[in-house]
Amino acid sequence: MKKSQMIQIRKTKEFILITSYLNAGISVSDPEQEFIYHPIDISDEELGAYVKQKLTESRDIPYEQFYELYQSNTIHNLTKTLEKEMMLLYGYKNRKAIYKNMRFMTIESDKDKMVIIPHHQDSLDGSTTISNEDNTMLSFTYDKTISDKDLGIAVREAFNYCTSIYW
Repeated sequence: MKKSQMIQIRKTKEFILITSYLNAGISVSDPEQEFIYHPIDISDEELGAYVKQKLTESRDIPYEQFYELYQSNTIHNLTKTLEKEMMLLYGYKNRKAIYKNMRFMTIESDKDKMVIIPHHQDSLDGSTTISNEDNTMLSFTYDKTISDKDLGIAVREAFNYCTSIYW
């Protein structure tokens, strides 16, 4: 997918967090975005609409801008800030408690399609794509015109394919 938009979705028993990415060959969460912890029982239509909104916030940046963000510790500090916020909001005692039941996925979108990619959690806050038996990446492709409700349903169904070393 060239010139794609990308988001990450994290889900726990308490919330769904959708973050837009900045793309510079390497993708990272946009530190300037608004972070909203959605309740698990958010409607499918609202979930799909918010996924589409966050995809529109994703953008390409020059590598130099990415390097500045990285060198300034902005990305590292963002992770620490979000973890503190999760602990405060949901009563987690430590990082392990936050991540041990978390599911991860990414969604990429170009002008014609959206690709939902469930992930395997391979460390506390890290994940990788999942391979099919033929070593292709597990993913689900949808037309960009998918309704908000159907997209929300597709996201929820894709969470069933997420795996983890912790569960």
